[in-house]
Amino acid sequence: MKKILIALICLSAFILLTACASETPTPVPPTPLAATDTPAPTTAPPTATLAPQASGICTQGSLPAYITKVVLAKDTQGENFEPVDVTDAFEPTQATFHAIVTLQDAPKNLQLGSKWYLVQAEGYKPNTKIDENTLSVDQGGSRNVDFTLKAAQDRWPAGTYCVEIYADGNLALAKMFTVVDNKQPSGAGADVVKAIVLAEDTKPDTFEPVNPTTTFKPNAPFIHAAVQIEKAPANTKFRARWHPPSQDPLDFDLTTDGTRWLDFRLTPTPDGFPKGAYTVEIYVNDELVDTKTFQVE
Repeated sequence: MKKILIALICLSAFILLTACASETPTPVPPTPLAATDTPAPTTAPPTATLAPQASGICTQGSLPAYITKVVLAKDTQGENFEPVDVTDAFEPTQATFHAIVTLQDAPKNLQLGSKWYLVQAEGYKPNTKIDENTLSVDQGGSRNVDFTLKAAQDRWPAGTYCVEIYADGNLALAKMFTVVDNKQPSGAGADVVKAIVLAEDTKPDTFEPVNPTTTFKPNAPFIHAAVQIEKAPANTKFRARWHPPSQDPLDFDLTTDGTRWLDFRLTPTPDGFPKGAYTVEIYVNDELVDTKTFQVE
């Protein structure tokens, strides 16, 4: 059965890698926005650059056969870099994010790389690259590689993030994940949601829907559920619960506030989205707002 990935799904580990991707300069924190309800364009410093298009961040990629899986975790253990506490949702105080890449029969002199992005968070510029790194797996073979992103401040902004994994300069796989602030949720209800639009893409700075539709292709890089919110108080929890055909539901949470668009993305496997009927439910503080149906054909 094909599994659709929102952020990450399995775990495994093999053997020692001689170089670890954590041996890099400490990255800078994401770029704050001015204190406004709707994100406005800002100039990024040299260490945090805006991707040219939202669709160019965290896209599907082409997974080579020698990369068997990529998982996100809170830590690793042993010389095998075995993942510890595999997850797609981190706390703001998490010191280091780990992206563990499992290789099987990889070629010699393989160049592996990672790029880390802040996709969206209240008060920060969308689609900002936080850090990147490349290392050489000279011996190839079967082993684990631990790419890490270390915090440069006390807390990560609550929001949506992405790590992209590259093999010899080509995007292999991307993983979406979240930082969730577990403060007491606000008392907001469904009335803070003004619109829910399924679309092929969203605008890179505002996340407004682009090419609204209810029919998608199996090779679509994402399926977007753009949610327009208005005057949501602080610590309002929004959830998209995706129901792929013949599969368990997949949840994606975002705690935020303000007046703006939110972008919930469903990400396919490298083989694409399974054909069939789907639904997505949108919740505010665990209250169902609406259910949207769509097709992949």
